[in-house]
Amino acid sequence: MRVAMIGPKLSAKGGIASLARTFIESEALADVEVRYFGTVGDGSAARRLAQVARSEARLAATLARGWRPDLFHIHVADGMSFYRKVFYLEQARALGVPVILHNNFAHLETLVERSPLHAGLVRHAYSTATQVHVVSHDMARQIAAWTDGRATIRVLFNPVSVDEFHAPAGGRGPKASPTVLFMGYVGDRKGVFDLVAAWPAVLKRLPRARLVIGGNGELDRLRADISRLGLERSVEVLGWISGERRMQAFAEADLYCLPSYAEGQPVSVLEAMASGLAVVSTTVDGIPDAIVEGETGFMVEPGDREALAGRLGELLSDPGLRDRMGAAGRARVEQVFDAEVLSTTLRGYWAEALQGAAKAA
Repeated sequence: MRVAMIGPKLSAKGGIASLARTFIESEALADVEVRYFGTVGDGSAARRLAQVARSEARLAATLARGWRPDLFHIHVADGMSFYRKVFYLEQARALGVPVILHNNFAHLETLVERSPLHAGLVRHAYSTATQVHVVSHDMARQIAAWTDGRATIRVLFNPVSVDEFHAPAGGRGPKASPTVLFMGYVGDRKGVFDLVAAWPAVLKRLPRARLVIGGNGELDRLRADISRLGLERSVEVLGWISGERRMQAFAEADLYCLPSYAEGQPVSVLEAMASGLAVVSTTVDGIPDAIVEGETGFMVEPGDREALAGRLGELLSDPGLRDRMGAAGRARVEQVFDAEVLSTTLRGYWAEALQGAAKAA
């Protein structure tokens, strides 16, 4: 089987590049010829535009040399990513090659609601793809409604290489200064400013608690909020971290928090669960597919800072509950979100798409 996979550069920051790397490196897909075409990475707008042009030229040259994929697997995200990927969708259809759109939108409804033209483009793209892969059941319901049931939708959760993450032997136990970890883009959508605003209420209950924030984005605004609230001694800003440093941050934390307003399915929540951490997050999009309320963590409504502070304080005050939830979260990730399990599922979806295309020919 030959697959042309299209998405952000594998070196790019963010969850889509991470999940693409995880699938490509899995043993379940070892005998599949996957050629990856990274369309855009990090950097200035001019640099990103040049990256897009190079990717399109590389794909065109590869096809011109006679390499023909059995199917295209295209990762789709917010903003301009959607419009770029529609171009690849039409290119694949012109070649007569089955195409899968792998939806990673956090705000697909904003594109649909922008104008009738945009709504029509969304319906066309998802209705004409051979399959649409979504990371949550909530997104599956939305796309089914928007396409009047014409889209062929398959749920494929985001994968985690579980063996790369480890919980401390014997649990984390009580600490004088328990640590809450946040990982993600520093901006309004991820809710990090709500977390900082809620932190003084947490400190009233646990004066020695610590908050560690890892991620890129609006760091100057974040540091200004921390300074305004007088939180410099209890909040640490790491900036973007990856690799061993990222796994170390999970290992050193006692609790994970991601109070997002919108998500596909956050990889960081799954990585935290794989690290044996209880999670406090929100009720949006794909998060309820990951967290079992009261068993692996707690969910609050986005923007409810009082409830957020309450759940954080509850778990920081109860190391036994944290450890039980963390162990349950690790077990859930092993059973449902393990990379090899989901790569096998993906392989089955690919085979199904090829069989369906062959029957339709």
